[in-house]
Amino acid sequence: MSFRGVACEHLAQYKRAVLAIQEDGIFHYRGRAIPKPHILPVAHRDANILETYRSQFWASTYAKVKLHQFFHHLNSSQALCINLFYPLIVESKLHLFLQFLGITNAGDVQALFEKESDIEVAARRTSFDFYVRSAVGREVFVEVKYTEDKFGQAKNDEEHRSKFRQTYLPLVERSASLVPECRDERFFLRHYQVLRNLVHIGDTGQVVLLFPSANSVVAKEAVFARDELLTADGRSRLHVVFLEEFVSFLEGQCMNDPLNGYYQAFRAKYLPVS
Repeated sequence: MSFRGVACEHLAQYKRAVLAIQEDGIFHYRGRAIPKPHILPVAHRDANILETYRSQFWASTYAKVKLHQFFHHLNSSQALCINLFYPLIVESKLHLFLQFLGITNAGDVQALFEKESDIEVAARRTSFDFYVRSAVGREVFVEVKYTEDKFGQAKNDEEHRSKFRQTYLPLVERSASLVPECRDERFFLRHYQVLRNLVHIGDTGQVVLLFPSANSVVAKEAVFARDELLTADGRSRLHVVFLEEFVSFLEGQCMNDPLNGYYQAFRAKYLPVS
């Protein structure tokens, strides 16, 4: 069974056993309403945030972020991202994320969910799942995958060709992090989603691709992106982070802290043993 299959089966059991929600949510597909056991009924959407910080999150300004259409799916990568990072914000422990990445920092850290690109000139700009700006001006752009089976391509149509020429080609040409092949229109569109992320690597910008190692298809694409799309300079500013390893790190760093129990609950939800 694929990682997505294992995860969704686990989340269906989690919904019944931990959340005590027996009703299936509905997936609307091509005019059909399909019950799915790993989806929450929309009325129970808020339960996709782990209980420890649930009320606090929904009462905070962070809850004003634009939620994805499928946020009520238990395998929502946006919900996973919030569950992973929001407690670090609340408990003033975001320095642990920077420490894990090997980034030194002193002082306050700015953090945002669904951070829109500041360098793209377009009506629709790339939005990162999570963003951190350190006190010394270093930026970390985080792309989170959970059960998604790939980084997306773009259609080779006039809309995307025009956006490549107007928005991305100037960024690629100025970048010291991307290999020359990325200037080719067809090549860029074939690797569209990941390259939209990688154009944000720069002197002060680093990119994180974060996903479970068990998601082998995404892992393979992330390694390809690191090894084939980036120069040596770019590779030094890309972090391929396995979710399991980061959670283990947090558990270790918070051994005598309430967050240790929290990340054990996070693990129980998101990291099934296949």
